[in-house]
This record gives sequence, structure tokens and C-alpha cells, in this order.
Amino acid sequence: MNFKKNASLITGSLLTMSLLLSACSGNNNNSSNSSPAASQPASSAAESPSAPASESASQSAAPEGDVQSKVKPVEFSLFVNYDWYTAPTWEERPHAKWITDNLQVTLKPVQSNGAAAQKLNTMIVANELPDVIVLDKGKDVERLQQAGKLVALDPYLEKYPEYVEVVGEQTLNMLRSSDGKLYQLPNWFINGDKGNGNAAYLVEKKIYKALGSPALETWEDLEAYLKLVKEKYPDVVPLDFGEVRGEGTDVQMMGMLYSGAGENLTGAFISPGGNYGIPNGNALTSIYQDQAFKDTALYSSKLFRQGLTSSDMFTQTRDQILEKLKTGKIAVFGAYDAVVEGIGREANNQLKAKDPEDGYEVVWPFHKSGVDKNKVFPSGFNTLGWNVNVITTSAKDPEAIFSYYNWASSPQGQQILFFGPPGLFYDTVEDGVPIPNDAYINRDPKKYDELKIGEFNWSGNTAYVDSTKGKREKLLPLEAQDWTTVGQANVSFVTSMDVTQYSNLEPAPNSEEGIILQRLRDMHKQLIPKIFFAKSDEEVLSLIDKADKEATKIGYDKALKWKTDVWQANLKSMQAQ
Repeated sequence: MNFKKNASLITGSLLTMSLLLSACSGNNNNSSNSSPAASQPASSAAESPSAPASESASQSAAPEGDVQSKVKPVEFSLFVNYDWYTAPTWEERPHAKWITDNLQVTLKPVQSNGAAAQKLNTMIVANELPDVIVLDKGKDVERLQQAGKLVALDPYLEKYPEYVEVVGEQTLNMLRSSDGKLYQLPNWFINGDKGNGNAAYLVEKKIYKALGSPALETWEDLEAYLKLVKEKYPDVVPLDFGEVRGEGTDVQMMGMLYSGAGENLTGAFISPGGNYGIPNGNALTSIYQDQAFKDTALYSSKLFRQGLTSSDMFTQTRDQILEKLKTGKIAVFGAYDAVVEGIGREANNQLKAKDPEDGYEVVWPFHKSGVDKNKVFPSGFNTLGWNVNVITTSAKDPEAIFSYYNWASSPQGQQILFFGPPGLFYDTVEDGVPIPNDAYINRDPKKYDELKIGEFNWSGNTAYVDSTKGKREKLLPLEAQDWTTVGQANVSFVTSMDVTQYSNLEPAPNSEEGIILQRLRDMHKQLIPKIFFAKSDEEVLSLIDKADKEATKIGYDKALKWKTDVWQANLKSMQAQ
């Protein structure tokens, strides 16, 4: 099936299928740096978004009940441990104002200023930690816990049983630290069997149409199209990907393409920050001996040396990528962190605002010939969620902060945090669904995004948001349906693999396995650019063979044995609950 046919199916099927929506991939970030919030919503909105909702509307947002009534007034600081994240002001967000007015809760962002790791280390050394930190699960959490800097949350679980019910006991148990205690509150957790994911490929619509809308499904299709783009549009990057992550070890081009190199694969398998091992039977085995990894390396190098990909792939920042997307200077783009609800959405809406026929379309992931397209999974989701919140010992009233998260994770809290306060883009709620009003139906997508409705939702409840936003979307006419909704429901969610069983595969940094993995990462970081810059297929295979031998010397087998043991323990734990 070619891209042109996919596009029509995506639009039409939205009326008949049950939509799934959420804000963030389990691999991925759920926000991107974007322009400052506008002072007004869509042109048809009746009031400024910063204006307080009417008393009756405020009452209807979240009916008085046990969860809301348990929230204790509190002001707390929050630091998000990502270089790319810049928090907007709390006071200027309409949903944040509702929270302050109705719950007497105020959040004070601490900015990373593009250097999150350094900022966190500085705060640790100075013993001036913020009250709450949002960060990846794993080594940094354990480092803080072992240093006695985190508050154990178990005493609050009995007092706030709503939290256990909405998150799920299995998820909370898998987030416990080695001492058996719970220190982490998950963000974008999944309590149920429906996953999410935002990894996807985007195709620039005007360029695609001008080049005859050729078939775009296999690696061969993709390569032929990229050559055509290079010939006809010399000022456009034929193929580009999200920024390199994981201290330079996680190249998104490799991860995205790897998912199409075989069946039932996903980029986390080859990521040094993920599995860094291929599931084979009951063991994780070397990526350097994996044929799909070799095929991916060969194809990536081939595209790179033909000039079909970005020449600055290893150095470009997220902002630089976004700028190219917003000006339509990337013909095909792939990324696995928030592309559908983040930078892809922003770029699409900006292009479409200038020309209704322009923008980006989410397409089915590319794959090798012979691979079943329904078994290609560039996204991975984890029921434990994307990242976690920890409450530090700097907090004066940790229970008050927990009481807020208890509310924020509930349907009541998610309604305000994700859909905004009542009286802005909905006036009534029916069967738990905020009914879109004229302001939402006639919204300007770009201005709507600038309001950052949904910002500060670091307690995302995927099951609630998926089902509720899906139901809301079906109430809208086709022209008012959300670009992200369509792309997620028809592509990124259904090409997302449940990788919960591979959780917690990161050993302590100072352990023998942790030291081995760091040495392996250093080696891998040097290997991947060499693969891209290789002058022939033979050189690529030689590089991988040398890496395999070097990894064995470093102790890759020992690290894989440790990861395999944790993986098998996860499986037993999940089966027992």
C-alpha cells in the first residue's frame, strides 16, 4: 500500500475505529521547546485562557470527592532532568491557574538551561535539591536513593488508596528499589493492556505530491524516493532523524530502521541505554552478532554515503531539527520520542497555517522486503510509563506533594491537566468526556499549541487520556480532528511494542556490570559514526566484527548475563501477579 492510499485511510477510518490517544511514548519525551504561550486561544474562544473560569464552570471541572478533598495546600519546586526541556511559567497556564485557585497548589519550575546533568550534579553537591525531580528510571534514581536523598512513599499508599488503584499494584511493585521501598511515581503509566507510542516517520506532503506520490513502504521504496528528492530538491534534506541521545550512543536512525530489519523488533533492543541485547529464547545475546543489526548498519551506511541523510546527524540539536521541519526542509523524518505529539505536530501545524495543502503526514514504518508490515514496531511502550517523579528530602511537606499527585493521576486531575479548565475549550462533561465547544472546534492549531494545554502533566494517566481523548475526537467534524490523534490512532499506537518485561536492565554505575556497560557504551559511541562514514559494505561488516571481539574482551557476556537474569525475574514477577 502506498503513502497516498494510507493518507485517505487514516482520515476515513477515524470515524469508525475506537481511538487511542496519549501524550507521550514510553521511550520518549512528551514536550518540546516551542514558542511562548499566546495570550489568546483560538479566535472563537469567548475569553482569555488566563482568565478564571466562572464559579459554576469551576465546580463542574472535578466534582468534590475523596480525591480532590484530600489534596493539601502546598507550593513545591520541580526540576525536569532533560537538556531539551524548558518549562513555561506556571501562572500563565490556564490549567495551572485553576489548580492554584481550586486546590491551593503551586508548582515552581527549576530550569535546566540546556545542561540538566550538570545542574543536577551541582544541586546534589550543594545539598540544594528541588522538592521534586522528574527523571528517567534507573541509575540516577538509585544514586539519589542510596545517598539518602529520596522520600520513601510507602506510608502514603494506605492513606491514599486511590493512587494504588489508578496506577496498579504491579506497576508500583516493579518500581520498587533494591531495599523493597517505593521512591518513584510513574508518568504516563499504563494500567491495562492498551499501549501507546509516538515513534513514527513523517513525509512532507507538498514534496511527496509534486514527485508523483510514489509507493513508500519498503527500504527499496524509501531509497528510490530519497534519490528523487535529492535530484529535484537540492536544498531539502531527503531523510533526517531525531537527535542522537544517550550520551551519543543512541542514534535514532539506527533504532528506527532496525525495527524494520526483521519481525517483532524494536529500537530498544540495540540501544546501549535500553536492552543492549537481542532476545533469543530465554537469553539476551550480542547485538554485534545479530543479522538484523548488521543489515541496519549496512543500509544506514549506504544511505549516508549517497548523501541521502543529514550530514550533521551526529551533532544537530533538537531545535535545529525543528527549524528544518517547520520550514519543510526535510522530506522524510523519523524519530521515536514525541514526534507525533511534539516536534512533528508543531512543524505540521506551522506549515499548514501558511498553506492548507502543506504539512507532514504520519506514514507506516518502512521495512525490508519480505518483512510483515504488521510486525514492525519502531515504538516501545512500558506499563511503568515514560519516566518518574521522586520527592526529595528537601521537601518540607512530602505528604502534601503526594496528595497532589494522588489527585493529578486520577481522572479528575487528568481532565484539568490534559484538557484544560472548564469554560475554555469545553463547558460540559458527559460520561467523563469534556464535550468540545465552538472554541475548540474552530481553534487555530498553532495558537492552541502555544497555550501548552497539558504542560506540567508529569503524572500522565495513559488509560484515561487514551480513552477520553479518543471519545472526544469522534464528536468532532473531520476538519476539526486533531493531527496527532489521527497519526497516533492509525500508525504510532498500533506499531508500538510492549517492552515492560525489559524494565530495570540498568545495573548500578559502580557495580562490576555497570562499569563494563560504561566501557561498552564508550566503544559503541565510537563505532556508530565509523559505520556511517564507512566507504563500503565490507568495511561496515569488518567494523562490526572488530566491535564484537572487543566487546567480548570488555566483558559483554557478563553484562548480558546480568541483564538476562533481571529480564527473567521480571517475567516471573509479571506472571505471578
